[in-house]
Amino acid sequence: MPERQMAAFPLALAAPGERVRIVALTGGPGMAKRLDAMGLHPGCEFDVLQTEGASGMLIRMASTRLAVGTGMLHRIRVCKL
Repeated sequence: MPERQMAAFPLALAAPGERVRIVALTGGPGMAKRLDAMGLHPGCEFDVLQTEGASGMLIRMASTRLAVGTGMLHRIRVCKL
C-alpha cells in the first residue's frame, strides 16, 4: 500500500469535499444488497458533498447524487483518495 494512502475509516467520518473509495462493508448481506442496488460497492469512488449530522450524508458518484443514512455510514469503510 502506498504511503500516501490512509487507513480505512467509517464513511461517517468523511468531510465534505473529500473523495473516497469504498474498501469494505461491515453490515450484513441485506445491507450489502441494498448498497449494491444503489451502485455502492467495494472499489467505487465518490465525492462527499454534504453531511447532515444525524440525518446522513449526500454523496456524488459520476453525475448521480445519493443520500446515505446514518446507520449505513458507520458500516461503509472508505479510504481517502
